[in-house]
Amino acid sequence: MLKDLIEKITELNEADEYSKCIEMIEAVPEEERGYALTVLLGRAYSNLAVLGDRKEKAEEDGIDIFLMEKAVKLFESVRLEGLDDWYWHSRMAYALWMMEGRELEALAHARKWQQLNPDDEDAANLIKTIEEYIEESYGEPVVYNFEEMKAVGKHIEQHFGKYETVMHEIMSPDVHIDICVIPPRAEHEYYTLVTMGMGAAKMPVPEGYEDLARAELLINLPADWRLDEEALKDEKWYWPIRFLKFMARAPLGGDVYHAWGSTMEFDDIESFDESTRLCAAITLSPGVFGEPSYECRLPGGELVNFYQVIPLYREELAYKVEHGVDKLLQKCPDEILEVINPTRLNAITDAETLNYDDREMDSADEHLQLIARHGLSVDETAAYNHMAAYLRWCMEQNLMGDVFMQQHGDVVRAVQSGSVTDLRAFVRDGLGGRLMITDYNCVGVQFANWYNTGNRSMPYAYIKDVKACAQKYFKGHETAAPEVLYLLLPWGEEYYSAVSAIIAQRFAEWLAAEADGRAGDAPAADETQFEQLLPDWQGARHCRVSKRIMADGRPAAFCCREEPDSDDTGWDSGWYFEAGDEAEAYPDEDAEYGIYDLNTICNLCPDILPLLNAPYGTAFERDENGEWQKLEPLNDED
Repeated sequence: MLKDLIEKITELNEADEYSKCIEMIEAVPEEERGYALTVLLGRAYSNLAVLGDRKEKAEEDGIDIFLMEKAVKLFESVRLEGLDDWYWHSRMAYALWMMEGRELEALAHARKWQQLNPDDEDAANLIKTIEEYIEESYGEPVVYNFEEMKAVGKHIEQHFGKYETVMHEIMSPDVHIDICVIPPRAEHEYYTLVTMGMGAAKMPVPEGYEDLARAELLINLPADWRLDEEALKDEKWYWPIRFLKFMARAPLGGDVYHAWGSTMEFDDIESFDESTRLCAAITLSPGVFGEPSYECRLPGGELVNFYQVIPLYREELAYKVEHGVDKLLQKCPDEILEVINPTRLNAITDAETLNYDDREMDSADEHLQLIARHGLSVDETAAYNHMAAYLRWCMEQNLMGDVFMQQHGDVVRAVQSGSVTDLRAFVRDGLGGRLMITDYNCVGVQFANWYNTGNRSMPYAYIKDVKACAQKYFKGHETAAPEVLYLLLPWGEEYYSAVSAIIAQRFAEWLAAEADGRAGDAPAADETQFEQLLPDWQGARHCRVSKRIMADGRPAAFCCREEPDSDDTGWDSGWYFEAGDEAEAYPDEDAEYGIYDLNTICNLCPDILPLLNAPYGTAFERDENGEWQKLEPLNDED
């Protein structure tokens, strides 16, 4: 039946009866048309737009742009099926050629048409016509070749989402920059706009950083952001697009380039638009989409880097310039770094209102709010179930930090002995209803960063795992919304057994991923043989020690106390120790450092004991007599 229908449509097309072709095809339900009928429908619309039925428009100038746009949308709806079909590329090439400002795309499709069907003279003729027009009209903008464009488009769809529309650039005097529009979806409930074309031109990166020369940019916009043609005439809705295009073109013909943590200030504006005070920008890796999204390798081997552009307030930019990217990020809640909000709070001037603590892994407050909002008939302790299970597992695995052990060592020992199994009341009353990343030791912090907080590509993935466990448990007997079922799971050893098995599986995955770079891989020391020299030490008591000291038995000759990252304040004293001759001893490799208790280095080098209470930023070095001498801090002129 389909064969007969296609034959009839072909006859009508040859008779220039395009409206009848459209009528016949559209009589078939859209979900039943398939690839072939969709392409034929697009062809009929494009022919009707240019020629009209029975070629009644053949002598007229201009085309029906609305019909042509409909044709292109039809072709794009079957783009994946058509990528290796010369006929699909031919129809796309002709349709785009007829639309103002889309000549470069038409040329890419015409060239692919010729590649797939090299003997077709029509392809060669169209390529020549388009090339001559482009050269005469506005020179040769830099563009990806077809295979490069295909690779970048595939990367965008694979890692950011399927784009339904593309904002095509009308004129491209330098680089042709389109914007792929990915609508809100289940895993990311917002629009994602990604440039496609910026990476065709190389940025002026420093020598040795050639892998950073190509880039594309993206932004996330709220699900209620208006992107229709009429709304985009208003700067209130258009400014993020204008700003994205400006950022994409900023490196051209100058010495500016985008990289992780780079910022851009716009001196000539007070703000991007009168509807916002945002006026600057920082580029970061698109962490919420996962590390594989960061880079796309082109067919020729070169990398295209993808960066997420985050608009900033002027005070946030100033703070970054003075204190660095990491310090700024410690002040920024996830929502600031994920989706553009023109009226969001300022991470610097509104810090007290935000009350953001980047060390917090989880808080009972949001779970208690869900219980209240949904009117769940459960005790409030249900809000602590998953938190108590995670904490118990970490205690059993010896993942708690020094400060936590000093404060709550009795609870840890009770859990490890089996005398305590329910930590819900302890989390509520003893920890204030919060799990903090600073509660864990070095390994526990790294795992928590991967599983709970630091990896924005799977924020609170532990919660996601618990929610998936609940949906499996209640499958077919759901009594509440899927997002709150985890609060209805019955508490008990069966609960803990199921949840701890999930955590253990994730921990094994993390260990496998970190096998080559995990801290603590330096040669071990038998710390059980050492005298306890720090019985009254309060605070974090672990440090980094060179393998030159631990493996080769060299005395410490240099030590420095640096302020640890906020995540590590529960275990890291900030001290690290070197023998001083690592470069000579290991000329072909970096010095390795292990994580050890301060008591260990004190047993090996007892004369460091008087130094340990020195403040952050202090360094010492042995003089020629073997005595420790305090080093003067470097000033800005050194």
